[in-house]
Amino acid sequence: MWCDCIVNKLEHDQSYSRAAIIDILKKERSGLSNSSYILSVSSLVRNGLLQHKGRDRYCLPSDGKKKTYVPPYSLEAKMIRYQISTQSPLANFTIFESFLLNQFLPHRIIRNTIFVQSQRDASTFVFDYLREYTEKLVLFRPSADDYTRYWKPGAVIVKDWASGAPLNPDSPHDITIEKLLVDIFCDKTIQMVYNRADYPAIVRAAFERFSVDTPKLLRYAKKRHCEAEITACIPERYRPRAFSAPHTPPWH
Repeated sequence: MWCDCIVNKLEHDQSYSRAAIIDILKKERSGLSNSSYILSVSSLVRNGLLQHKGRDRYCLPSDGKKKTYVPPYSLEAKMIRYQISTQSPLANFTIFESFLLNQFLPHRIIRNTIFVQSQRDASTFVFDYLREYTEKLVLFRPSADDYTRYWKPGAVIVKDWASGAPLNPDSPHDITIEKLLVDIFCDKTIQMVYNRADYPAIVRAAFERFSVDTPKLLRYAKKRHCEAEITACIPERYRPRAFSAPHTPPWH
């Protein structure tokens, strides 16, 4: 939601009245009714972005209160996950879709693309299966040029996953927040589904809203040769202590 940006405007060691929060929201989007701003505050509390401490006092949640990231997949992505896991229970794969980024962006992505990332020895099977049993366009390891040439809304992209990706043992086909943040930066095909200039804002929103394992994220980023660039986007209080940001951020 547009009001999610509040997390970047508040201090972690302070509490705020509802009126003070509404004043900040009005600076982000003026002209709404007062009831709309009140509902936005309630939504922020319900979604875990704000914590209601007591009578008319609100604050950012402490690290221990942050939610574990659970990807809000579309029905189409859930169906693909079910079909592959049912057809081949031993296949190792994860699902990413561009709609997942709507949690972190001030604007919405309205045309979805689903990515199935699997181990190299299973990706051919996944592609052949989806091509036969889904009506959607399925592309196999497309280059950026192939993606631009053949892509259609709702397309399914089958790719090999990078080694060392952080996985969720309880939900092995669901993408973790650490893998998501690295993949959308490093993967040239995934970069096609959003404006890369939004990447720093996505990282900030992810860290403020969800519990992110920074060491795990950076280990994976190092394997993908983008550790310094991603570290530069992490909010300062979550960064490793010894860090010098690049002079020219790669999204400029």
